[in-house]
Amino acid sequence: MFDPKYSITFLIAIIPALIWAALFMKKHKENKWLVLLTFTGGIFAAQLILLYKGYWDTSINLIFAKITLVDFRSNISSIFISTVLAAFVTFMGIGAMEEFFKFGVMKLINKSFFRSIDDVITLAIVSALGFSFYENMIYFNSQWGTMNIQTFAMLAVSRVTIVTMVHMLCSGVLGYFFGHAYFASPILRLEHVQKKRHPMLIFFKNLLHMKKSHLYQNEMITIGLVLAMLLHAIYDFVLSSTINLSPVLIAGTILLYFFGGYYFLSYLIKRKESKLQLGLLLNEVQND
Repeated sequence: MFDPKYSITFLIAIIPALIWAALFMKKHKENKWLVLLTFTGGIFAAQLILLYKGYWDTSINLIFAKITLVDFRSNISSIFISTVLAAFVTFMGIGAMEEFFKFGVMKLINKSFFRSIDDVITLAIVSALGFSFYENMIYFNSQWGTMNIQTFAMLAVSRVTIVTMVHMLCSGVLGYFFGHAYFASPILRLEHVQKKRHPMLIFFKNLLHMKKSHLYQNEMITIGLVLAMLLHAIYDFVLSSTINLSPVLIAGTILLYFFGGYYFLSYLIKRKESKLQLGLLLNEVQND
């Protein structure tokens, strides 16, 4: 017999995701099928993460062999004496893993459709919404019946607002820097016309004998991934039970991520450089 909890948890998870998508895409006219495919890709990324986490403490029995997945948590704990430092590095690892999967799937789906940096940011946010939707639905199903209605409602509200914003913020920041990396050639071409210089890029170009655009790509991707990892790790670390922080600091962190995250993502999307139709210029550069 069908359990109504699945319909209820689905609605609790999907309705806020659709509202978030509408807020960030109200002035963005992406192909609806492309958006749906990206959202589905985020769900697929979340399933891959959950599948991996589900086998951390078990072995997979194959016909001729047994496989034990690498649990980097125990490896990190054995390296660092400080439990606090080990916890932070672990959260960095989890953040890197989640960002890699949800952004990797988004990039695979949309790489041929990027025309501007705000395309990359917006579709990265959609992928994060798919990831967060699936993660929330699994969480709601697991917690159903374990607490009273008021407590469950509070947890549900916190996940569809704060936790979802953390996912969107990390993915959006990575999307911004990946957009710069993806459009490295036209961006550097425009900056050359505007007489903007990158002395460090020129230095490493001469030192390593690499194209300036390749160095710029590596720089942007590295910055984006590190920032996304740090944003993810700081939030998880502050709200974890590893350290006893004051409720004021925890509440301040939550408010900063929620309101600051929304306005910062809006700022990145609205930036003049994000709106430039660099896809057209990219084609010109590639055809030169």
